[in-house]
Amino acid sequence: MTNPAISRDDLVAGLHARGVCYLAPTPVGDELPVSDDVLIAGLAASPDARLRFSLAALLLRHPGLAEAVERVHVAGLPSAALRELEKHYAAAVYLQRLWRTRLRLAFGETPLLPERYLEAQGLPAPDFMHGEFGLRRLTERGLFNDWSSYEQAVDLLIDQPCGP
Repeated sequence: MTNPAISRDDLVAGLHARGVCYLAPTPVGDELPVSDDVLIAGLAASPDARLRFSLAALLLRHPGLAEAVERVHVAGLPSAALRELEKHYAAAVYLQRLWRTRLRLAFGETPLLPERYLEAQGLPAPDFMHGEFGLRRLTERGLFNDWSSYEQAVDLLIDQPCGP
């Protein structure tokens, strides 16, 4: 599912095209256009942590991409990328519940992301404590402060220069 010809700049341009504009560099127009599926697979498989975390931001901005995530999941990815896909999807589910009002003010009413991959990861339902408990459980598994990284992704998404 991943395409080795897709560069970091192509992924960033794909994010910018979908209204997630906080990552540099700003696209110059010579990047390859990427489909939703290729973008999602490329973000999940990226060696750049900022790109991997942007997957949660992309899903917060466009919850309708949950279907593309499922297509990528079913089509298969290397195991490390599959774990990243499930992790960032779960984080987006929790963040969406936790920051529902703030996201609604920034982007209008959007549908809730379906509850996928949570049970398989041993994570709680997203509505318990408005997603906070599940996000804490998810982020405690990481080696770094993933909670802070996700909070930063929400802040950057809402405060980004390109707007909705």
